[in-house]
Amino acid sequence: MSQASLSSFNEDLLRSISASLAEPSWLTDVRLEAFRQFISLPSEKNPLYTKYSRTFDIALDRFKLARDRTEVDFRSFFTGYLTGTESDILLQGNETQVHAELSRDLASKGVNLMSFHDALRQEEGAVRKLVEGRLVKSETDKYAAFVNAFFNCGTFVRVPRGVVLEKPLRKMLLLDSPRTSVIEQTFVIAEEEARLVYLEEQYSKGTPSPAFVASTAEVIARPNSHVDFSSIQLLDDQTTHLSNRGIEVSNDARATMSSLSLGASVSRSRTNFYLNGRGSFAEGFEIFFTDGKQRYDYETNLVHNSPDSTGSTQARGVLKGESQSIFKGMIKIVNAAKNSRSYLAHHAMILERTARSDGVPSLEIDNNEVKATHSASVAQIDEEQLFYLMARGLSPDEAKKMVVLGFFEPVLSRIPIEQTREGARFMIEGKWHEEKRRLVDRETLLAATGELTPEVKESEDIFERHYKYR
Repeated sequence: MSQASLSSFNEDLLRSISASLAEPSWLTDVRLEAFRQFISLPSEKNPLYTKYSRTFDIALDRFKLARDRTEVDFRSFFTGYLTGTESDILLQGNETQVHAELSRDLASKGVNLMSFHDALRQEEGAVRKLVEGRLVKSETDKYAAFVNAFFNCGTFVRVPRGVVLEKPLRKMLLLDSPRTSVIEQTFVIAEEEARLVYLEEQYSKGTPSPAFVASTAEVIARPNSHVDFSSIQLLDDQTTHLSNRGIEVSNDARATMSSLSLGASVSRSRTNFYLNGRGSFAEGFEIFFTDGKQRYDYETNLVHNSPDSTGSTQARGVLKGESQSIFKGMIKIVNAAKNSRSYLAHHAMILERTARSDGVPSLEIDNNEVKATHSASVAQIDEEQLFYLMARGLSPDEAKKMVVLGFFEPVLSRIPIEQTREGARFMIEGKWHEEKRRLVDRETLLAATGELTPEVKESEDIFERHYKYR
């Protein structure tokens, strides 16, 4: 990726974006340092993964970044995507926040759901501390540095100490003929003893030319807090998607990250769990379904920095057509993280011989008093299962669909956010039938399917059942 090809992403553009958003000088300086990292870093730093970088590289020179913001008419833009009964929701059209609504009860308790720049104006000191102590650091990844340098929008979510949310706070991003790339910074914070549920949705209404959606998300679970974060990506095949996430879990805190990806022509995702407190617990669930010539590049790392921490991440994907995927993952347990337990798994199903999937799980263990395991598998669909189902009257297509849904179920059934868990099967089945479905409310889902997905399963002790390093 030559400097010449990226000449449009330069220091002048960076400064003009910062000025148009009326940012303080310290934030411009942070952007400039990220820009220097972006210019100097290769697209892939880890030598284990460099051989895959050409296949999954993102050609940033295809996209543009405008200085002026898009004007969005709320009513016409979101027609067909809202029922009118939504609450506690932030709506974003292209790069512009259109509407934010928070119930009086949550607002009175000090809950925040707003744009990044609104939070910057209201609490500059707190936001500066978050930005300067980023979990998604510019020096670790070229594309993370790009987002940190050129972001033009963002979201800020915070739940104060002791406040418990039973229903999700939602953020909906809708693309409609965007004139510029959408580059976001998101911060989600649960203070001590708080409970936070956050649901992020990404849709395309119309993108006649190549579009680009990129984001970094920082999730911070303070001591004894609980964060459930869910992301649904249903962008169209004209869109390239880029995501970097960092999740920090403190003493006796718990965090889950669920991701469902069905759209975009190219999707690159990096997720790092930092278990930084004694008794911290983190779980990741990643589900993807590709067809055509889609290319998905996933990397998930579990970093145990404290004793008695528990982490697990499971990824499942199904591939059709000429699509390709790669899953890269690392369990890292430092010397001080005694009695930690960690599990990393990736399983992919190939429906056609033209599709391809690779898995590269790894371990880096510096303490002997731990339990850790990793696994990966790539296999074609089981012909005996298909024969069994067709022998009982199902058509070949229905039999394949049932096997695919069953393949996803062990991960789907463990997603803790009910709305995501119930809607995921509905959206996956829609992709099978080449229908564009979105997340819907419970009543609409019941009317469409007549059933809901099973309740979330209790966590099983995978470490006693199967482990490789002890």
